[in-house]
Amino acid sequence: MPTKRSRRVYLFAIAVLFLFGLPSRLVPQLLPAFYVNYVGDALWAMAIFFILGVVFPSASTKRLVITTLAITYAIEVSELYQADWINELRSIKIIGLILGYTFLWTDLIMYTLGIGVGALLEKRLLWRQRSTSESMSQTNL
Repeated sequence: MPTKRSRRVYLFAIAVLFLFGLPSRLVPQLLPAFYVNYVGDALWAMAIFFILGVVFPSASTKRLVITTLAITYAIEVSELYQADWINELRSIKIIGLILGYTFLWTDLIMYTLGIGVGALLEKRLLWRQRSTSESMSQTNL
């Protein structure tokens, strides 16, 4: 496995995830309920996974998965806390998109699925990079 992730590839993946995920929060009335209620959460968690991949390019996939699960679960559990001060923060659109508003068990499931898909995509992409670099090194021998 390569020792570092390609930040360029990850930033592109994050942009694509935002492109498909933000509409579920900004214009939910234009999208199917399933997409709004579930797919957006999976895409958000996958974006966090890839963001961590950019910030920590040498971390193992397993470490990124565990860290992303911890972050997304902590944010979801924090939605149980409804003090006035944090609800005021949540009323700011960008902060509300990050912190969320209400706790849902299904969100935890979708986060897990999104992170799992992100890890599988990473393994698949990294496997291709490894096999390509290995075949090039064998060709050079």
